[in-house]
Amino acid sequence: MTVPARAPHVLLTVDDEGCARIDGTELFSGGVDDLIARLDAAGPGTAPLHLITPNVDQLVMLERDPLLRDAFRHAELLIPDGSPLVLLGRALGAHRLHRLTGADLLPEVAARAPGRGWRIAMTGGAPGVAEEAARRLRQQYGADVVTVPFPLISGVDDPAGREVVDGLAALRADWVFVCLGSPKQDVWVHRWRSELPPGIYVGAGAAVDFAAGIKRRAPRVMQAVGAEWLFRLAQEPRRLARRYLLRGPLFLGVAARSTLVRLRGRR
Repeated sequence: MTVPARAPHVLLTVDDEGCARIDGTELFSGGVDDLIARLDAAGPGTAPLHLITPNVDQLVMLERDPLLRDAFRHAELLIPDGSPLVLLGRALGAHRLHRLTGADLLPEVAARAPGRGWRIAMTGGAPGVAEEAARRLRQQYGADVVTVPFPLISGVDDPAGREVVDGLAALRADWVFVCLGSPKQDVWVHRWRSELPPGIYVGAGAAVDFAAGIKRRAPRVMQAVGAEWLFRLAQEPRRLARRYLLRGPLFLGVAARSTLVRLRGRR
């Protein structure tokens, strides 16, 4: 896979209509029903649609990972996952912006699946986790949920990824939740999208772990005040300390540059 040249600083921009964008790709404003209506309006697809759920860590990584940045630029929509991202967008004028995580989207789609006739596929997670998540979602919502094992790969170009492509082609799912963690999940979808079957592909990170009951979500009050990261850091300090304590503060640079550009545009 060809690596694009290092990109300039990432910016969150908001136009006079209140539409937020990251590197030119729309940051969706609305809830689950709004998102589904938007996708319905696009009509039945003959190609994959890629939805990325960006958080603070991903925005920081964009400046250092040209493959992730390329995936962002070619995604159909960005769905805001991180609370600081939502707060920055609102401060810049995107007042309708609110948080919608992959962990929220998976059960919401499962709840609507029986009435819409959707099939949901999941791939990624530790061995057995996706299967347990699928079992729980079927039991709770009566949804048609299937899984595709994701093999150990050396990189997104690894030919073993074709096993997943072939498995998804056989299942013909309407929604595919790719739970590999970022940047891997979104770079992988972007790399293989020309060969993937039609469907809505969501980079959903730990959504499969939450659905399987392997990990717990933060209490709703912590989610509401933007403190879910503290809860997750307490759960997995070794894995998440670098993300939240070292890379997280770098988001202040993104916020400052984005604010400066917005203020200059208003003059």
